[in-house]
Amino acid sequence: METAPAPEAAGAPATGSTATRRSKRSAAVSLVLVAGAGAAALTLGGLDSSQREEEALVYGSLGACIAQQLRSAEACIAAYKTAQETYAATAPRYETEADCQRHHGSSGCTPGEQVTAAANGRYLPVMAAFMMGRTDAQDLPIQPLYAHAPEEERDAAGTAGHGGGYCTGAGGRVAYAGGASRVHVPASVARTTSTTPRTISRGGFGGTGRATAFSGGSGGRAGGIGGG
Repeated sequence: METAPAPEAAGAPATGSTATRRSKRSAAVSLVLVAGAGAAALTLGGLDSSQREEEALVYGSLGACIAQQLRSAEACIAAYKTAQETYAATAPRYETEADCQRHHGSSGCTPGEQVTAAANGRYLPVMAAFMMGRTDAQDLPIQPLYAHAPEEERDAAGTAGHGGGYCTGAGGRVAYAGGASRVHVPASVARTTSTTPRTISRGGFGGTGRATAFSGGSGGRAGGIGGG
């Protein structure tokens, strides 16, 4: 008849087999903790949209979008129409033409009533370009873009033109680089849109958001966006 092993006395030195079991349990617990920390970091990284980028297209005219053939003519036409509608409904309003020109340049503004009756008595930046997703699957919102040419930046550069790229209606910056159309845009800029117009004071628009980088390709650019 076999005799059951006697239980270990409290405080007695651990045998080889007991120490091995404890070591395995400790390793297993450590592995779970490390894996959990890694998963948490990945989850938090996925929630931080500012760390992600979207590939987008920027065009200064409908004709430039169609001519480049990165998107179908139908997609270009639909995006351009949506941008125009969004522009009329959400473009920032300035109380005076001078206020508008301080940010968008001498040729970057227009009387509000020429765009929409709702902006009568105000001045709006000219819709200088529009931004759309590289593919439909991205589901990026179509956005009108405005010349970003703040007076202080023009003075520092010694120019009067549109050298600062574009800004979105929500104030995100979109850098301009030699007429390129394909851009890599931080998701925080590409997916943040304006839903209502804002009345802007001097120096209070377009100063937020991360600048985007153009990545190649060619596209049109105009002082005011047109259909051709």
